[in-house]
Amino acid sequence: MKVLITGITGRVGANVAQNFLDRGHAVRGFVWPGDRQAEKMKDVGSEIVEGDLANSADVNAAVDGQEVILHLGAAFQAGSPFTPEQYFDTNVKGTFNVLEAAKNLGDQLQHVLITSTDATMFKYPAGGIVEPIREDSLPLSTTDWYGYSKVLCESLLNRYHSQDNLRGTIIRFANVWGAGEILKFGQFHLSTFLKQFESRTDDAGKATYAILQSENAKSDGGPRLIVARDVNGRPWKKHQVEVRDIVHAYERAVGHPATLGNVYQLGSKDPFTWDVLIPYISEKTGIPYSTVDLATSPTFYEYDLSAARNDFGYSPSLSLFEMVDEAIRYDADGGGVIIPTKV
Repeated sequence: MKVLITGITGRVGANVAQNFLDRGHAVRGFVWPGDRQAEKMKDVGSEIVEGDLANSADVNAAVDGQEVILHLGAAFQAGSPFTPEQYFDTNVKGTFNVLEAAKNLGDQLQHVLITSTDATMFKYPAGGIVEPIREDSLPLSTTDWYGYSKVLCESLLNRYHSQDNLRGTIIRFANVWGAGEILKFGQFHLSTFLKQFESRTDDAGKATYAILQSENAKSDGGPRLIVARDVNGRPWKKHQVEVRDIVHAYERAVGHPATLGNVYQLGSKDPFTWDVLIPYISEKTGIPYSTVDLATSPTFYEYDLSAARNDFGYSPSLSLFEMVDEAIRYDADGGGVIIPTKV
């Protein structure tokens, strides 16, 4: 099978590419000109084509002769600051170019999968979200430019599938951790919230900042974890996804007829709450923790993954505790897990 992966040098794209290469498929990667990671992908057996997603001729050249297209390339929040125009050109126009080129492949095209994000949904109401979130549970967001650009990308895929019978599927990621990254997650660390609340001028914000400062002083200059809770004392809850579970999802979904025209949310095996995971991290790392009620919109949600399970056998296998244990081993072996220090 001939597989084109846009964004092949990203942490998701590189791992997905390696999996398809290991299974004997021919993988072509589409990268920005001058991408410093391109040589690494060549070394593991990928063909590399340079170009700009916003340039239809570049995209057509990359898509030519391919059977499966995994569209992972995008301007995204964690990459760097992007202007609205850059989000539109790279994400929306880029996706349009990919879908147009895919349509022109005709019967040669087996499947095109468009990568989206849970940033398309508003997940942070004041009271949190009690019921597991399905793909159609929430209205799509029209605020943040990154999330909105992905809403438009999803709409494009829906149009091409319904009007042109394009064999396409939408895959939404939750927030992604790579192997060993769980200990770096900012919202596990008191220092993150000190920075967040230090500029608050309202009474509740200032009161929370004073509590955070008091808890921080207990660490005597060292790092400190936090069990984040809402103003009513309910621990935060979140659903992430690990790169290897994403690799598993693409392996299962590609070419599966039940997925065509649908959108699927990916998440890890289980969601987690701060009051369970943080004490475990503290026990394993020796880093102390504090419990603080935060005067801000809480993180409290999980995903219903039944659509992905039922339609293409998605079965994420990694538990949060296994991720923590692995990250600690990685650190012990010299991987260099970074623990934020006191501010």
